[in-house]
Parts: sequence; structure tokens; C-alpha cells
Amino acid sequence: MNRDFRTTISTVIAMAICILLQSTILGRVAIRGVRPDIAMLVLVFVSLRRGPMVGQLSGFATGFLEDLMNVSPLGFHSLLRTVIGYLSGLLSGNVFIDPFLMPIILAVVATLLKGIISGIVSALFGIESSGFITFTGRIWIEVGYNGIVAPFLFALLNLFKVFKRIDKEGA
Repeated sequence: MNRDFRTTISTVIAMAICILLQSTILGRVAIRGVRPDIAMLVLVFVSLRRGPMVGQLSGFATGFLEDLMNVSPLGFHSLLRTVIGYLSGLLSGNVFIDPFLMPIILAVVATLLKGIISGIVSALFGIESSGFITFTGRIWIEVGYNGIVAPFLFALLNLFKVFKRIDKEGA
């Protein structure tokens, strides 16, 4: 079985578990209805390790699962996750991920990107947005949550062999 395919399947499973956790357990720590987006953080981590193709495929698949579980229009989260996975994957091999600062920066940038894309899509299609269009307090709460969670989640994901970076000569 192709390593990228295994990684994509593993990522989709990990992100599906994260989406399930976000919709159940993490609801207890929500502030104003905002929870950390750990599924997006997993996507950013894997995309940085494995490149844009794995990032966009994993992002689309899990975005579609999230669309099915949500009241948002079908394709909304698929688009968000696909773009974030692809753009994160473009940085693959170009960014040194230290244990603390870089995960925070990547989480903040990805969350702001999610807010911008969400706002643009919501405005274009007249979709009711959850506060991301005007960059109200909700997005800043999510930025803070994701920034706090990212170093710990990246360290945990770094332990799994399937998410390890491939050497260019060994690929």
C-alpha cells in the first residue's frame, strides 16, 4: 500500500476522531460556543509533514464528514479544509517546526486563514456566519485556543510513525 495513501487514511481517521471530540467532550470547555479546532491542527501538522496532496485530500474528506455532521451547507467545510490543507502542504520541507513557537504561529495563521475564507464564502453565498466575517471576539477565542493546544498536539502527533516526514532519497 502506498505510504501517502496510508497517511491520508490515517489522517482522515485521526481528524474524524478529533471532529467527534470537538462536537462532544470539548463542548465542556467552550467559551461563547467556541472550541479549539483540533481537527484543523492535525490537518496542518500532517500537511506540513507530507505535502499538499495529502493535505488537500485529507482536508476534503474530513471537511465532507464535518459537513454531514453540521448544519452548514454541504461543501462549506470541505472547501475550508481543502484550502488549508493545500496551503499548509506548500510549506512542507520549507519550515522548521520547533517544539513550541512554530506550532503556535502555524495554528494562529491557519485559524485566521480559516476565518478569512469562511467570511469570504459566507459573504459570497449569503450564508449565516458564526462571527468570522467581522472578526468578532469568537475568532480570537479560537485563535487563543488553537495557539495553546498546538504545541501539545504537534508533540503528540510527532510520536506516530505514519505521520513522519519521508526523506527525499527514500521516497
